Amino acid sequence: MKKAHGIAASPGFACGPLHRIGRRALVPDRVPITQAEIPEQIQRFRLAVERAKGQIQDLVDRIRSELGDEEARILAAQLLILEDEMVWDATLAVIRLERINAEAAFARAVGDIAARFLELEDETFRERVNDLQDVEQRVLRAFLDDVPLPFELPTEPSIIIANNLTPSDTALLGGRNVIGFLMAEGGNTSHVAILARSLGVPAVVGLKGRIRRWRQGRKAAVNGTEGVAIYKPDPETERSFGRLRIEAKVANEKLAGLRDKESITPDGHRLKLMANIELPVELDEALARGAEGVGLLRTEYLFFQHQTIPSEDEQTVVYSDMVRRMGGRPVVFRTLDVGGDKVSDYLGAKREYNPFLGWRGIRFSLANRSLFKTQIKAICRAAVHGRVKIMFPMITGLEELQQAREVFAEAVAELVAAGVPHRGNLDLGIMIETPSAVLAADLLAPHCDFFSIGSNDLIQYTLAMDRGNARVSYLYQPLHPAVLRAIQRTVDAGHEAGIWVGLCGEMGSETRLAETLLGLGLDEISLHGAAIPKVKQVVRWTPYTEARKVAAALLAMGTAEEANIWLADYIDRRKEERES
Repeated sequence: MKKAHGIAASPGFACGPLHRIGRRALVPDRVPITQAEIPEQIQRFRLAVERAKGQIQDLVDRIRSELGDEEARILAAQLLILEDEMVWDATLAVIRLERINAEAAFARAVGDIAARFLELEDETFRERVNDLQDVEQRVLRAFLDDVPLPFELPTEPSIIIANNLTPSDTALLGGRNVIGFLMAEGGNTSHVAILARSLGVPAVVGLKGRIRRWRQGRKAAVNGTEGVAIYKPDPETERSFGRLRIEAKVANEKLAGLRDKESITPDGHRLKLMANIELPVELDEALARGAEGVGLLRTEYLFFQHQTIPSEDEQTVVYSDMVRRMGGRPVVFRTLDVGGDKVSDYLGAKREYNPFLGWRGIRFSLANRSLFKTQIKAICRAAVHGRVKIMFPMITGLEELQQAREVFAEAVAELVAAGVPHRGNLDLGIMIETPSAVLAADLLAPHCDFFSIGSNDLIQYTLAMDRGNARVSYLYQPLHPAVLRAIQRTVDAGHEAGIWVGLCGEMGSETRLAETLLGLGLDEISLHGAAIPKVKQVVRWTPYTEARKVAAALLAMGTAEEANIWLADYIDRRKEERES
């Protein structure tokens, strides 16, 4: 029996035979052509794209009937890639300038686009390379006359094991005979993770080379709750997983009933539970889990989809669709948060020695006022369709906030002058994610309508560690005394000024920290949609007075280790009390 640890991408438990999926990538030959053959190659490219679009649409229709609109929308995004002017222009340019065959030109164009995505450090955008490669292979197969299935489908209930799966792979698999996923690559925002959660099957991703030698047909077990995979489990492990499956089924049925219930403690304290949204496809899942709105809408993805900056109208269309889909629930837009580590060259940023301490967030936006103002205008125009708020990232002091508000005022004035429908009286808040913002929170609060604590960066900057550096990853401690005191100080400063204070980031999605965050006095937590039911359950059974005591006890601890041990013991005691 062998055990491997990865990323818990979809909760649940499964035990069964492995079905390995791997496909041979098509690599087209580079064939020189003459000037006279260029029109013929362009026509071959057009026909191949049309054929690929037809195949994708068939899959979209099938997955919509089997899994619903949300999952179909993930795959339908590939149709947009095939219609993207950047893909078409790049391919046609290679055909004409380099005088090579259409399939080689297309592969070259997609490869260049994928390379730009891979330069980004944000894992979500790196995972979008999977979409591009999927589209590339589909179009390349469309150039061929005979297009066989890319892999064999499982003939019995199986755990799918692969290096990674493309959206069309998962669509082809559907839900038939799939009881779990084990992926060497990917993260929580990968398509496999999203679809696994929708299918209600466990998934562990990011297992890397640890599963490379696990063979087809051998039995395996998947613990998607804790991110553990077991190869050739013994009989006792199989029995244990069987019991865990039954327990998980009962628990999920109970949690589903919380969707429309308020997130309120037994003694009447209200804590709003919102969703963090990176991509439009995540909205439906968040609503299905009971999200009360969007507490953090990241807007970077729209900029990274294009080689040119999206126009005001293009941004307005996308933002308006997302606001409408929230059906009157509040949506908090974070303005563009990019820096030297995660922007394409066309935005004008350059790679820096230490990008997290460099030209990023509000610094980048204020240095590019036209781009900043255009985004604000688009958000204000989208606000006519619902309840919209704006927050500025990486604020370190009052000067930056005042300058950002000036740009907002200019944007609104220009919309008024142009007679464009919009809402200009939006609430404006800031991300509290630097020690300077925490220390100056009392100075910043009178100029804000709300605070949102960005826990990921706040921990990183407070503890002087790069969370992407494996050597210091052990320092990433949410219960470090400095982190807890920073959150408490921010909440107190906000409340003293009469504004609400929320938190977004990974801390909010950790169920074990729910009582702590509740006790620190937060008004709102924005978290992954899948985590909302569990956190809501904790809120509904924990009196606010008790949560305050939990927070006070942790604030008095001298080390993160001490706080972790105390909190684990407390959670165990509470569990025993509820079960007795």
